[in-house]
Amino acid sequence: MLLSKGQRTGICLVACWPLFVFSAESATEPQAEPINNEADDTSWWLYSHERVSETIGDWSKSIDTFLSGKQSQSDQRSDSNLQIRFGSVLSEEEGERSGFFEFRTRLKLPNTQDRLRLIIESEPDSLAPESLRGESAQQNSVVNSALKSNVSAAIRYMKEDIGLDIDTGIRVDFPLDPFIRFRFNQSSRKEQWSWKQSQEAFAYYSKGIGARYGIGVGYVVSPNLNLGSDFSVTWLDKEGEFYGREDFYVQHRLDENNRIGYQLSFLQSGKQSLDPESFLYNLQYEHLLYKDWLIGQVIPQFTHEADDDYDGKFSLTLSLAILLGPKYLH
Repeated sequence: MLLSKGQRTGICLVACWPLFVFSAESATEPQAEPINNEADDTSWWLYSHERVSETIGDWSKSIDTFLSGKQSQSDQRSDSNLQIRFGSVLSEEEGERSGFFEFRTRLKLPNTQDRLRLIIESEPDSLAPESLRGESAQQNSVVNSALKSNVSAAIRYMKEDIGLDIDTGIRVDFPLDPFIRFRFNQSSRKEQWSWKQSQEAFAYYSKGIGARYGIGVGYVVSPNLNLGSDFSVTWLDKEGEFYGREDFYVQHRLDENNRIGYQLSFLQSGKQSLDPESFLYNLQYEHLLYKDWLIGQVIPQFTHEADDDYDGKFSLTLSLAILLGPKYLH
């Protein structure tokens, strides 16, 4: 999944921390026997996962065939996928309980054009991921969160040799909100060190225009341990505000099925300059529950807001991540 810096910082906990994705090669649990839904009523969830994953592949091939006029090969496995994440957030404030729901899907259309992607995903209310505190800021149940999710559908064109990708599409809201986004990404790796840089400009019909810049550096201590930091700033013309964020993180792979991460984030905002707004720190534990597509997460977090004299507020996020698509069928 799931989720890199614009997908990691915006990120950390959909804003505050990346979703570690377990690869198929890293799964060590025994492969399940072929599913027989009639013979084994307890395997309905496996059967459902298989059917939905196959449907995603079929839809992807059908759309690709319709747009390109070329029939997809029967033995060609689609790389299209759907990522779903949902859970509950427990807060110390009078026992408050809330929930969240998010998803992201990518339909790869190889015959239409290798560089073309159809992107359908849920979006946060804010165009500035630097301002997001993560699921701890949710105030809805899981169901209400799902019903109120903002969804966008876009066609993405990528030109990897210069690090360019262009999204043009519609944000499904009332009224509909067309948008276009330009991104330039650069990255490099030398031995144990790596760095990345991104520039972005975007325009929404109703939300206005904006720009974002981000830079990050990482260091691999060992195959199972890496650390790094990211900095990003966003300007929104309609609000006349700048939003900044610095993240410092450590990611530790305990074994094939368990990972743990630590994050410290500082958030700023302002019209002329960036003033301290809040800071937060959290721990994210992830356990591979089944094969490479069912992941459980436990995320305790402390958030300190400037408006509350930096009085710490504790929250605990319990969530599940489900990855669907042909590549998750074994």
